[in-house]
Amino acid sequence: MKPVLQLILTIFLLGTTVSNAQKLPNVQTKSVYAPADIKINGKTSEWNDEYQAYNRAIELFYTISNDDKNVYLTAKAKEKEIIDKIIRGGITWIINREANKKSKNYLSVTYPAIEGPPMWETANKFGRVVNARKNNEVVSINEVNDFFAKREKMITVTGIKEIPDSSISKYNTDGIATASLFDEQLTYTYELAIPIKYLNLPANNEGTFNYQIKVNPAPSMKKPIKITADMPPPPPPVTDGTQATTDFKGKYTLAKKP
Repeated sequence: MKPVLQLILTIFLLGTTVSNAQKLPNVQTKSVYAPADIKINGKTSEWNDEYQAYNRAIELFYTISNDDKNVYLTAKAKEKEIIDKIIRGGITWIINREANKKSKNYLSVTYPAIEGPPMWETANKFGRVVNARKNNEVVSINEVNDFFAKREKMITVTGIKEIPDSSISKYNTDGIATASLFDEQLTYTYELAIPIKYLNLPANNEGTFNYQIKVNPAPSMKKPIKITADMPPPPPPVTDGTQATTDFKGKYTLAKKP
């Protein structure tokens, strides 16, 4: 694509993104029954790439939905700094099983969950791809997605007694499913499914739960890492705006099948 045409396309897409974000509520207000053909694959064709809310605290488009088996979080990030932050620290979805917002009876799932040199490698890769795009270099999105898929393999889980291990594989047999993909504009789509059976919601709350969505900064190192010649270099420092956790809270009621 010629530089001028690419610039025009970028300006158009940016304008469309801003316009769509302004029309959406900050926090989702509706219950949504998931499409029958929903797949956790990092693509949102079943949603027509439409979302229920755009939260300005975490700078994500998102939709929470459910069917009879799972609750789903579908999100999209378009700001490169936010995508870099997600790569380094992941997104955490916290579901409180009780109406009391201060209750400790909750579960949480974080993905991606990469630490140390593997995280450095992914953050550096994303930075190189962003710079290549700025310089009008050809970038293979398939190659980028393959690179990340080979490294974003772990999920952090807490508060689910049936899953005693806090760190599980993306390819687990526990029913927790995750996926993420970049598109041609380097927009990042994120999907997470959690089986409803793990929610254990009280019978008297009619399927309503409080939730919190967090975008985490890079995790602090538990101990210093000795740099060796075969390790990737640490990624560049993040901007001030992405050094801290950003989050928001909401409430969702399970939708009934239409």
